[in-house]
Amino acid sequence: MRGVLWLAGLSVLMHPVFFFIYRLSIFNTVPRDDYAHFLLWTVGHAEGVLPDSPYAYRVLSMVLAIPFYWVLPGLGLTNMPEALSPAYVRATAALSALAFVAWIAGALLIHFIAVARCGMSRRDGALAAALMLAVGLFGQIAAIDTLTFALVALGIALADRRGWFIAFVLISVVLNEKIALVLAIWLTVRCVLNREDRRALLPQWGAALVALVVYVALIRIVAVPGNSYQVDPGNYVATVFENLRAYASLRGMILNVVPVAILLAIAGFGGRAAGRMQGGLFSRLDILVIPILIVVALVLTQLFQAGRIVMHAAPLFAIPFVAALGPWLDAGAARRPARAGS
Repeated sequence: MRGVLWLAGLSVLMHPVFFFIYRLSIFNTVPRDDYAHFLLWTVGHAEGVLPDSPYAYRVLSMVLAIPFYWVLPGLGLTNMPEALSPAYVRATAALSALAFVAWIAGALLIHFIAVARCGMSRRDGALAAALMLAVGLFGQIAAIDTLTFALVALGIALADRRGWFIAFVLISVVLNEKIALVLAIWLTVRCVLNREDRRALLPQWGAALVALVVYVALIRIVAVPGNSYQVDPGNYVATVFENLRAYASLRGMILNVVPVAILLAIAGFGGRAAGRMQGGLFSRLDILVIPILIVVALVLTQLFQAGRIVMHAAPLFAIPFVAALGPWLDAGAARRPARAGS
């Protein structure tokens, strides 16, 4: 209940961010995956359209947006394009609200994990939450990436709750397949390379791998058209070389290389404390998730997606980073009274 109240309070306090997201979406200011017609399809509106693969399989993400669609009115903006239909405007507002609430919820989840599961102070929990808010901006904040970030954090929180985790990870493939992907890579690294983790997390690891198999079966059986390069191994080599050329451009450096470098720095610094943290959720081995996700992005995405794809692993590293930073902050705080007295 306390978390719900915090979420409500932060939502009121930070509501300008909602309008920031909404404006980015309505004016199509940044490249983004536009789910508005998919949401309209979900609610049975005449303007609804089932999108191409892989977006069509993320139907539960649209279900989460439905309450916002029914509650929010059509929100007019100055100089809004006249060609936009009222239904499209309303759906876009609903998706912006979902992205906004998920952005805050992900940060609160990180705060909860840090304080309740890892025994960290409220100060450090707040710092980890703030870092989570910051890294959320590296995703498509005007789409559903913030929701996916939050759900990856939820998967981490549930990792030692066997039954809950198994149910969650199996459902996650129809929320966003990247949730199961990140969790499966994480658990594979931990279970393959650490015997204790293998004993503790073997069923969860198996469930995450099964979730990926379920997703592959889903795209093969349902076979929604689109993104054929992702399901045809014959295209993988060409996709890799095309991506490498794009990464060498200025845009590629900004959207792909810089976010990956930032996350590697966060993970590397946090690795100093990860192994000593209470709860056993985090480990120095977790940094290996990043290069594996880079390879996945090279093979299964196109051009300028690697940075945001890799950043989906950020919930693994925000808390250890702050745990490593804490002693520095404590030492600085201890020195300040001495300086004031002198």
